[in-house]
Amino acid sequence: MFLGVLAGHFVSSGRAPEPPSAALAFLTAYCLNGSSMAVNDVIDLDVDRVNAPERPLPSGAVVVREALVLAAALGAVGLWSSLLLGPVTFAIAVAFYAVALAYNVRLKPLGLLGNAAVSSTVAAPFLFGSAMASGSLEAGATALALLAGLSNLGREVVKGIADVEGDRIRGLRTVALSKGERAAALIGASFVLAAVALSPLPYLLGVLGWAYVPVVLVADAGFVWSSASVIRDPSPENARRVKNQYLLWMLVALIAFLLGSLTAPRPG
Repeated sequence: MFLGVLAGHFVSSGRAPEPPSAALAFLTAYCLNGSSMAVNDVIDLDVDRVNAPERPLPSGAVVVREALVLAAALGAVGLWSSLLLGPVTFAIAVAFYAVALAYNVRLKPLGLLGNAAVSSTVAAPFLFGSAMASGSLEAGATALALLAGLSNLGREVVKGIADVEGDRIRGLRTVALSKGERAAALIGASFVLAAVALSPLPYLLGVLGWAYVPVVLVADAGFVWSSASVIRDPSPENARRVKNQYLLWMLVALIAFLLGSLTAPRPG
């Protein structure tokens, strides 16, 4: 998450944040993510007693009350540090922290809606970084957030194929369980390919410079290749490979945005 904040800041301003601001951004990302994960562990306690009994909560090393106190403390610190960075960063932090908690408590079983909630929190750090840099949402960071959200939404749907047995036990209504593995592969790949189709826009609109193009072409080729693979073979084993490949291509795309921001036209 912190890397996303740095990328959003860099794409919006062409520079890294000052150390004090970077420290507050790290604190925000670390604490809000940690708080959300602690709440998720409480919600998943019954499942983890069977699937991961060695984890802190099911093993008894930590009790539920302690986990909830930790979650509340981390959430408070994360929101406080975001407020110190400005009102827009605070608003973004509150909104997407609420989405993360809603996902843990209510949205996780709801298939595509839950996938979309998770993907919005993946996009949020780029918007946060942009707000840090300028107090508003700049076009480059917004484009990066959109592309990251779309590609992650596709990855989440494909991940549902890989996790189909565990999700069936949990009672989740993933796309793979409700519509079948092949339909999930087609839907997931469609979101990823939509991100590929939109990827030229930041360069064509003059938001990013020439260095963006060759690197994003590598990412796009990887996304297309992996999408074709999961459509051809939508088995859980192959979906597990493809979801990991998608992460690699997302990293390459992030590098493309950073390089594109270095060569972007700047006024003056």
